[in-house]
Amino acid sequence: MSPITDQQLLDVIVELTAQREQEPLAQALVDAILSITAASTASVYELGGELGHLSAKVLAGNLEPVGSHITPLESRPGLRACIEGRHTVTVPVDEVYRVIHPVLEQGNVVGLVVREHSHTYDHHVNLIDALVAVYANHQSLLNHQQRDGLTGLYNRVALQNWMGKALHPQDHIERRASGDGPQGCFAMFDIDFFKRINDSRGHLYGDEVLLIFADLMRESFRYNDLLFRYGGEEFAAVLGDTDLDIAIAVLERFRETVARHKFAQLNQLTVTIGIARIDSQISPDQLVERADRALYYGKRNGRNQVHAYEWLEQGRIVPAAGDDAHSYKLF
Repeated sequence: MSPITDQQLLDVIVELTAQREQEPLAQALVDAILSITAASTASVYELGGELGHLSAKVLAGNLEPVGSHITPLESRPGLRACIEGRHTVTVPVDEVYRVIHPVLEQGNVVGLVVREHSHTYDHHVNLIDALVAVYANHQSLLNHQQRDGLTGLYNRVALQNWMGKALHPQDHIERRASGDGPQGCFAMFDIDFFKRINDSRGHLYGDEVLLIFADLMRESFRYNDLLFRYGGEEFAAVLGDTDLDIAIAVLERFRETVARHKFAQLNQLTVTIGIARIDSQISPDQLVERADRALYYGKRNGRNQVHAYEWLEQGRIVPAAGDDAHSYKLF
């Protein structure tokens, strides 16, 4: 393969830095690797968990399906060495050579770029290391824009982006036709009587409660579930590929976890949760309305509860007085 020219390199960097979302950015890196090296495959992974319990989500590539999760990573040759050593590793695998580049953010390995080729000697390794560093820097900037500054969870902008991509009628029809499982559930959380905490103990203590609540969410949900701070004391979660009954059981366990947690200076903290099935044929506002309607019912009828919009729709619970007058608006 002929050497890459300065113009080709500049074009690759321009294409990388032009991206404004994580998946297209990862795909741009894969395209660059395949175009300027002799690699037969290339994949970009986002890491989650800790060594011994690592999982990776495929962000882009021509090997595994995008969006799938790979676990355990430790069983794959070279991955552990790359993560622990924080440097590029090359290992022979099935008559090819696998080159594994760490994606570093503030010294931590947050992802991997893996490519395979047939040659022992790889004179592109330093160039790809540099492109991975450009990718990591740009990814960090994009990630910062979609994170809540206090809790580190995804923010409302990230929720808007997810809904814009997830709620499409055509995707829904194709998914149903393919026989895939449930799309998942969307939940909204509201910390009960949070205003009293701010009023009686101050906003700094209120912020500490929000931080602990966010940590409890991270500990209670799966790596591939999406967690958001919706605003103030309100949070949201997307429980992917999960049916309603399982999701409700998960949310009940989380509600109990919060109620049992010993918050300093508080006798008890509780949370009320509303949930709805994800239906890509409805608008973002409608999905939020459904979860919020169930949440509002719980707030008006005792708090510290989990309720589903589908229960209200099926008449399993009776809407609270004035519930229909509650107004909803996502953005």
